[in-house]
This record gives sequence, structure tokens and C-alpha cells, in this order.
Amino acid sequence: MLNMSRLFFLFCMFLVLTGCYIVPAQQPDPTPAAPPPPPPIWEPLTLRASGQGAPPEKAVNPAQARMMTERAAKLDGYRNLLEQAYGVNISAQSNVRNFILQNDAIRSRVDAYIRGARVVDTIYHEDGGVEVIMEITLGDDFRRMFPR
Repeated sequence: MLNMSRLFFLFCMFLVLTGCYIVPAQQPDPTPAAPPPPPPIWEPLTLRASGQGAPPEKAVNPAQARMMTERAAKLDGYRNLLEQAYGVNISAQSNVRNFILQNDAIRSRVDAYIRGARVVDTIYHEDGGVEVIMEITLGDDFRRMFPR
């Protein structure tokens, strides 16, 4: 019994002494923290792309063919501008049977919104085709859409 009370006393003293342990205070860092880097200054970026259109075979008259060709060239120019600004999503699928390629399909897709593009030049080719040169200036509005 005496041995048990002695053990209990030592255990209590151990708890009391460990509870009185003083944690050393942390010294302040003598070197000041570096200021954060300034935000980057963005310059406006101008993208330029061309679009091409071919006259449709089933046009009612030459005026309609020319207008449809111009529209196709302009839409192709929009798509090319979007590919430069946003990128292209490409998916591919290949079917192989008995180690022989049966079918190979590659698709590209652009899914975006564009505003402010303008036609810089329109070139009419002798074969009825039309080439349209387009450009767009991307400013801070565009940069804010892609935060880091």
C-alpha cells in the first residue's frame, strides 16, 4: 500500500511539473516580408484572321451566290478569330478491325462568344470565291475572363 501511494505521489508530481513547463516565446523575424509583386499591366492585343468562302452550286442567281459566299467567308473568319482567342477542342475516334483502320474521324469544335470583330478587307477571287480579313482587339475585359 505504501508503495502504491508513493507511485501515486510521483505520478501527481510529474503531472504538476509538466503542466508548469514554460513555452519559449517566438522571436520576431528580423527581415521584413517582401511586398507582393504589382499586378501585371496588360496591353491590348489585336488578333487578325482570314476567312474564305466558296460560291454555292444551288444559288438562284449570281447576286445570291455572292452574298452567300461573303457570309460564309465572314463566318469562317469569326471561327478563325475564336480559335486564336479561346483555343479549339479537338476530338478524334478511330475504328480498327483485324489490325486494319476502318474509320478515322477528327472533329474540331469552338464554343465561344465574340463581339467587336470587324472586317478589314474583302478580296473577291476570279473563281467566285471570297476572302475576308477580320480583326479584333482584346483588352482588359478579355483578360478578366481568365483569372489565374
